Amino acid sequence: MTHTLHREGSIESLKKDFLLLITPAMKINDKGAAEKIKKLIDIVFDVGPTNYGCYEKGMNILSGIDVEVIKDTTQDNSRIRCVFSSKEKFKEVLTRVIEADLGLSVTVSGLQSSVKEILDEMEIDPHSVNLAMGTHGAEEKLPDENFRKITTMCGHAMVAPGLVEDMIVKVKKGRLTIEEAAVKLAKPCICGVFNHERAALLLKELMPLYTID
Repeated sequence: MTHTLHREGSIESLKKDFLLLITPAMKINDKGAAEKIKKLIDIVFDVGPTNYGCYEKGMNILSGIDVEVIKDTTQDNSRIRCVFSSKEKFKEVLTRVIEADLGLSVTVSGLQSSVKEILDEMEIDPHSVNLAMGTHGAEEKLPDENFRKITTMCGHAMVAPGLVEDMIVKVKKGRLTIEEAAVKLAKPCICGVFNHERAALLLKELMPLYTID
């Protein structure tokens, strides 16, 4: 789940940002996996994700898709992709997924210290660990570093820096609330790993830094 590893921002900002991916292994245990995935979808939604994506429909729950529609479109090669803002909820969903013991691969992303703390509490040793090693190269060509705190929450770059700028303008002109702008930013991320609750907090921080004509 390397597309969720490169989120930028302060440690404090990232402490409430936990990603979950559950997937069958293609040609190994994917046959008949749809029913297992549906059971895990029920667990995830019973706990309550901040955001959840549905590739089959090309949208996330912030666009209004219902969990039953997600389940109806689930196939053997479908994946669960979602984000949680609460450590407690994240720990609960992991506990229940492990208890279900359905044999699918579970990957989590977040601050290394935060994830390690949760896994230690659950007495789990991770199978493997991937780390983001930072940004290298012509960094001067990158978008505004403050904008990247928001855009990097979509690892497939579906949330453009220009959209962040547009949301700032519309909030400053009173056309949108910060919360509405955060949801609009999240909708292009069909993986459902964009955390609009964190985005709202980041937008509040950005507002005093930018002026509009």
